[in-house]
Amino acid sequence: MKKFISGVIVGVGISACSVAFASDGLQAFLFPSKVTFHNNGMTNEVSFSKDDPVINFNNKAYIPLRLFSETLHAQVNYSTPSDSSDGTNLIDIYLNDDNFVIPDNEKIISIRNIESNPTGGHTFSLSGLITTNKSLEGKIIELHALDANKKIIGSNAEINIDGAAALNVGETRKFSTSIYSKETPIAYEVVLKDSWGLTQLDYFMDGMLQNVAGISFGPPAIDLNKHALISHLQFKNQSDKDIFIEPLSIEYQINKVIGDKKELIKSYKLASLQNKIPSMSWYQASIPAWNLRDQNGSPVAAGSYEVSIIVPNSLTFTSEGTSEKQTLTNFSNYTKWDVEITQDQINKITNTN
Repeated sequence: MKKFISGVIVGVGISACSVAFASDGLQAFLFPSKVTFHNNGMTNEVSFSKDDPVINFNNKAYIPLRLFSETLHAQVNYSTPSDSSDGTNLIDIYLNDDNFVIPDNEKIISIRNIESNPTGGHTFSLSGLITTNKSLEGKIIELHALDANKKIIGSNAEINIDGAAALNVGETRKFSTSIYSKETPIAYEVVLKDSWGLTQLDYFMDGMLQNVAGISFGPPAIDLNKHALISHLQFKNQSDKDIFIEPLSIEYQINKVIGDKKELIKSYKLASLQNKIPSMSWYQASIPAWNLRDQNGSPVAAGSYEVSIIVPNSLTFTSEGTSEKQTLTNFSNYTKWDVEITQDQINKITNTN
């Protein structure tokens, strides 16, 4: 009888390890049934199979949750236990509404089931589902808050998507972010940009910057939930004026360090960033997550690695209200970080032993 209990649990996407509570004294029975949903003159019959049966437990009928939800054209999103969920399985069910599906400008992705709530300080939390229709390679997602006239009143490109860093075509995942806006948003839109996405705030100070603007390149970190090494790179303008920069080209590299020699493992050139950088804002770079595999797809060896960016020595820009050209030098405090990668991390991220 245990297999019927686990069958119901698997119906919502949870692995068999989650059903350890099942015992020989806990019995469920097949319960052949015909279940039909009647809604606004429409009928939908649930299609059961030997893998997704109705069972009877303790004189109650149970239907696999995913099968139940998808018959109602709802989306079920399952997240494995993590520190952020206090070790609890997370199951979210979203009722589908085609009138509230928002595609991006290139229809590469679409978002729906958006929930927005004020969190104080002119900040609004935002969450929902994101579906990948085409490859996102080289792209970054930028979410805009809009007023009644469809004017952009807020922007954020720092979006957290549940699950592994690699987002495959056809996948639907839960996302969350926040947007700063002095006005209450009436609507939202999603735009895809090449390499760089805009985040706007009212005020911030970044201790990594020596000047009014520059590059913030933080230390990379192994994220076991994302199954990758994650790096963050922004170009920030912390002045009270818009600036206009000449084309800025950056290359991101990962090298294996062997004594005094380096072996290139990964290299990625970002699209050029240029023109207007609004005041009190930054452009977030789309840095590919690294799955700890070499260029041939094989897991790398444990040891020392260097994660770096190659940037020019100076950058020319002008400020709002003047045509006078200015020059930024040493506009990035940090351009490289040393990372020690263990065999245990490699095994967990590449799913090898």
